[in-house]
Amino acid sequence: MMKPEIRIFDKARKPGGRVSTKEIFDGEVRFDIGATMFRYKMDVQWSGKLSNYNLFEIWETNGVRIDTKPIYDEHHHYPVSGMESIAKSMLKDHPVHQSMTLKSIHETQNNIWNCEFYSNQDKRSEFMTSEQLILTLPIPQILDIFSNSQENPKFERWNQFLKPYNDYRKTLVCLCSWKNWTPNINSNGYKPNEKIPLSTLLKRGEDWEYMSWEHIKYPNPSLKGANLLVQFSAMFSETHFEYWMDTSKKPTPEYKEMLVDGLFEIWNSPPPDEIWNHRWKYAQAQMPLLGKEGALLLDSEEFLEWKNLCKETGIMILGDWLFGSKIERIIGGVHFLIHNQIL
Repeated sequence: MMKPEIRIFDKARKPGGRVSTKEIFDGEVRFDIGATMFRYKMDVQWSGKLSNYNLFEIWETNGVRIDTKPIYDEHHHYPVSGMESIAKSMLKDHPVHQSMTLKSIHETQNNIWNCEFYSNQDKRSEFMTSEQLILTLPIPQILDIFSNSQENPKFERWNQFLKPYNDYRKTLVCLCSWKNWTPNINSNGYKPNEKIPLSTLLKRGEDWEYMSWEHIKYPNPSLKGANLLVQFSAMFSETHFEYWMDTSKKPTPEYKEMLVDGLFEIWNSPPPDEIWNHRWKYAQAQMPLLGKEGALLLDSEEFLEWKNLCKETGIMILGDWLFGSKIERIIGGVHFLIHNQIL
């Protein structure tokens, strides 16, 4: 799905980002720490018309093969190899420069962008030039790059435009793993043995907001136990963000005790054999330009202003602040922009 002339620089060690999949215990246990499923249909409202898009059709048209299974209901799916396989499959054989952190950008007299990266692998600065840039970092990180760069009126235009959308929620995550214990899942409303398994539970606003039994999604016949992924609410995450984990991503003693007590209260479980924590500082943009739910709303003055800024500055800024946080909105939205020669 990627044009061959596009060069991709990613600060992470491997593709994934919002669809990161982690493996522990030498790959025996797999779990998704960001998005855990996607809805395969999405809509776009543009020029007074509502258009429908299907992610499976988009992938098929672009020669992308992703094996998925339904989960939760007939509209939601997940890849059998983990959510991260979405990014890997869409990139296919397109080269990606990993572990590259963008530090600053400078515009030459010939309107060429000179970008300074720091290679976290080689521990040195590297430079790249391009006529156009596409930035997909969270807004605060983009503004930091502008601040570290030579002053440019184009940066100030973007600064002013992005202000209303520079509001993100934090999300704390933990994975709890038991080697020899499995829960009574049916007692909490889960239905793991249905044709479309219901192995996730969403309780908006509660501290333990989202729970997913990942061993049902990603079964391993050689293992007897269970693996529970928990994503905590915005208020809980904001309150407990700073001291959530140590440098090895283990919970600090205070939070380990809190997690063990919570698991016992909810699931009547023994202490997990392993607890692995993660935190997302910029988990979701709170006020996306094209709307948070429903159709992408492109009939707005703000979207027209965004298009003009991209064209006039030579910098296109994408991300969940534009499309919203749901995977189908981002993939379908980018496809729409390409199909209509906006991107």
